[in-house]
Amino acid sequence: MQFMFIEQSSENTAKYDSAKYDSAKYDSAKYNERSFSTLIRTLRLSQGYFSFVLVNCNSLALRQQIVDRLQVNCPVKPRQLFLPKSATTLYTTIAAEIDGEQPPALMLLGLESVEPIDRLLVSTNLLCSEFSKKFSFPLVFWVTDELLRKIIRTAPDLYNRMTTIRFISN
Repeated sequence: MQFMFIEQSSENTAKYDSAKYDSAKYDSAKYNERSFSTLIRTLRLSQGYFSFVLVNCNSLALRQQIVDRLQVNCPVKPRQLFLPKSATTLYTTIAAEIDGEQPPALMLLGLESVEPIDRLLVSTNLLCSEFSKKFSFPLVFWVTDELLRKIIRTAPDLYNRMTTIRFISN
């Protein structure tokens, strides 16, 4: 089954030549299909092992399409964790959420809404080696470009341990 990720058009698209716009939409759809395949493969190959996976996507609508599609098409059914705005540590938040279970994968959603994000990233950076001692599943961070820049700056050790997958929107 082929699935093309297409953003809803906005008023800004009128300024583009239609041929260019159609070409860009097609190119982003092809790019996103490859990214989706990479994400599924990464989740599948990480079963039984801990890994950090960073998925960069600026569009919340596109992100929701991908998450929904993963639930249908991925042999690994990732669990979703919507982080509370007040979360200060990722490690304890995850440990409390899974309560000893080992889900096939855990997707972290809502990171962009966490108010003490710098504190959360610094604590995660300091504890990143501890995650693999307690968890044996891939941990998927859904981030925007802005949050990605913050991770690189605030939590460089964490970022260096991540597999990065990018989805683009028009």
